Amino acid sequence: MSLHLKNNYLIIIILSVQLILAFIFGFYSISSSNGFNFIFISLACLLAVFHLFYTNFSLSNFSSLRDKIKNIVYLTINLIFSYVIGFSISVMESISKYNFGITMLPLLILFIYILIDKYFRQTSDFTTLEKKNIGKNRLSIEFDNKKYIFKTNSLILFAIGTPILSFVIYLFFDLEANYWLHEIVVKQTVYILNLFFNMGAEAVYNPIGKYHWNFIVPGKSSIYFETFCTGIQAICVFAGLIFFIPHSQDEETNKNILWRKAKSLIVSSIIFYVVNIIRMLIQIYLYYIGYPWDSIHVSISAASSFIAAIIILLLHKWIPEFIISIIYAGTLIKERFKSKGKDNR
Repeated sequence: MSLHLKNNYLIIIILSVQLILAFIFGFYSISSSNGFNFIFISLACLLAVFHLFYTNFSLSNFSSLRDKIKNIVYLTINLIFSYVIGFSISVMESISKYNFGITMLPLLILFIYILIDKYFRQTSDFTTLEKKNIGKNRLSIEFDNKKYIFKTNSLILFAIGTPILSFVIYLFFDLEANYWLHEIVVKQTVYILNLFFNMGAEAVYNPIGKYHWNFIVPGKSSIYFETFCTGIQAICVFAGLIFFIPHSQDEETNKNILWRKAKSLIVSSIIFYVVNIIRMLIQIYLYYIGYPWDSIHVSISAASSFIAAIIILLLHKWIPEFIISIIYAGTLIKERFKSKGKDNR
């Protein structure tokens, strides 16, 4: 293992330790007694200073100051999010609330790896030479001055793996162990409803039965909450899609593919999450002022699906491999039929 690679792993480990410390600080901050508050705040400040110093040091060989600042911001937001997760768990009610951290912290650490890998990945001479020889006799599509060459196996995996992985991810979040997501969505919705409409809505928790969370709207029947109401199904579809999008065999085209995929997944997930919250705000408010729940629930849910078109455009911007791989597969199939037609003559 090269010294450069060891340094990369050391950076990832140190940043991951900072992440875990931020989570611990967040978790214990609200429950700490007044005597420990000063120590706690001091430790959090020291962690922030160390984070900025070490991040600045570890990213010192960036080609531009802009890239350096951007990545310090990314890593800092990641650190803050870890703190928020810890803080949130400390005030949550769900039996499964600790699974919030168990699910999210590994993803935050993976984000650190992808971000560091984006700038520090080194390719051996053998691998570079090997990649240069790939695709000499294969179909190639050029787009935006880049060459796209895909393996047939990756195209098949894309078609088969996407729906399977999407379904598996949804089943994972539909487990009772992940009903922490229900609590987060319900409480955020209730908070915003009361903030803007002052309707006195409540989020009620019942750990027994199929539905653990429900909305209480004054003068109306309770609205029970299930996994589908979180909007996670849309995120699952695009997570499966983004994961299995084929990588081009051209080295230059394939540059930063992991970062581009991570960025697409994060942005699309945020958009879907925010749109879903807005959808529920509109539905519950209309229900509160007298509209029948069945009518507004179906119509508004269907109308909010247009957001998928925006995500497709984002995918094309950051991961053009998505559309191009579909065109590539269609071209291969077309050529296969043409060659069979010639053989039958």
